[in-house]
Amino acid sequence: MNKIKVLAFGPLVEIIEKEFFMEAVDTENLLTSLIQQFPLLENRKMALAVNGKITKEAVLLQESDTVALLPPFSGG
Repeated sequence: MNKIKVLAFGPLVEIIEKEFFMEAVDTENLLTSLIQQFPLLENRKMALAVNGKITKEAVLLQESDTVALLPPFSGG
């Protein structure tokens, strides 16, 4: 498993720390581990960004990757 930096933004910071490290193989594994550790995340809508790129598919993670948890947002 790879050590991944996890960043949270917006109201997700109220559930988890703003920044911490976890071990994960891919984004699905990471999300599952996060929900196990922080059950309040289970029903939250969020996007995942790996190294600054938002993804909806599972992404293999490499050592020192950064995954951001992004709450829904709107803009113009």
